[in-house]
Amino acid sequence: MKTKLLILGCVAFILCIVSSCKHEKTEQETLRDEITTKETELYKDKTEAIDKDKAIEMVRLYADYADKFTEDTLAPEYLFRAAEISENANQPNNAITYLTRIEENYKDYRNYPLCIFKKAYIYENILKNQEKARQYYEKFIADYPNHELAEAANSSLMFIGMSDSDLIKVLEQISKE
Repeated sequence: MKTKLLILGCVAFILCIVSSCKHEKTEQETLRDEITTKETELYKDKTEAIDKDKAIEMVRLYADYADKFTEDTLAPEYLFRAAEISENANQPNNAITYLTRIEENYKDYRNYPLCIFKKAYIYENILKNQEKARQYYEKFIADYPNHELAEAANSSLMFIGMSDSDLIKVLEQISKE
């Protein structure tokens, strides 16, 4: 009888302890939840242009998460999203910065090849840095010759640096063949 009371007392004590312990969110969980909420707000109305202030805040949250939780698998994904928003917000240098962080630190990231291609594209079309664009298109083709964007990279390399008139001549010649 004493044993049963002792066991019952222990069980009651443990239940009290367990029920009094509340799970407090970690900083990581809190930041991840904030990102999810802000993403929903940013993209809720697809018919309107994205609010620039919300976009800037989103980029800040993504970068903050990647800075604080570098080993988390979401870090490169958030950097990629920050790069996309930066590119679309006419901040190509910021986009390059985020893509470079992925390039240097997350070679196993599923969109790593796309990061290399996007860097080439931004250098070529937005920053007008043909040398860097060429470097990244060549890297992309060398590392991912069978990627679905390899043909686009080859085409970009072929036409990079051409004037509009030269480009028209080449395209006319190709169409004749």
